[in-house]
Amino acid sequence: MADSSIGIVDAAKGLARNPLGIIALFIVLVYGFASLVTAFAGSFTPEERLPLIYFLVLFPIVVLAVFAWLVSAHSGKLFAPADFKNEENFVRSAGIPYGLAGIDDQSHIKAASTAPSISLVARATGSFFWLGHDLMWTADVLLREGPQKEISIGLTQARHHLVQVGLEGTPIDVELIALRELVQQSEELSLSPSVRDKYASQIGSIIDRIGITAEASQGNFKVPPYWKRIRA
Repeated sequence: MADSSIGIVDAAKGLARNPLGIIALFIVLVYGFASLVTAFAGSFTPEERLPLIYFLVLFPIVVLAVFAWLVSAHSGKLFAPADFKNEENFVRSAGIPYGLAGIDDQSHIKAASTAPSISLVARATGSFFWLGHDLMWTADVLLREGPQKEISIGLTQARHHLVQVGLEGTPIDVELIALRELVQQSEELSLSPSVRDKYASQIGSIIDRIGITAEASQGNFKVPPYWKRIRA
């Protein structure tokens, strides 16, 4: 009996190492207590047995539904760092922190010494501001695991401002439209952290090329003090 108790305690400790194990332990305990009550159900009236029967039948179904939702919507939160051989993978599964996303480091980006000649709308200062704002906001939504609908809205808004500044029909416009279509065709579950990082990096590339075009259009653009991009 003592050995059995020790075994149960050790099993409980093993399960309690991560959120998934704690959920499993809770389910086992609840169902165990329900089964224990069933052993004494011989003295219950039919009316007293009915709730117990409903519980024993419905509890596994509810657990299955909740577990399926957790796995599909919050799979990265069901494990502890110790469950990963490399704990950096745990960090990435929970999201992409600052410094690890592709958009955080654009020092490797190379631009041609001469940007294509595009006639920008010089007076569209408001559109230029909101174009940059909406692109950065969309990248932020991507990296913070925002919903697919919000990402699509951000890209649609950005494209609206892109047209206003005179970049309609350019390769930048074509790429932005293609990215929006990719997002709209994606299911919520397919937007994994790596895919989100890829899309956010693509937005970063679009922002950089818009900047290169604006620099060339300005003519007297001066490089800021902390410029890290490599200019060919």
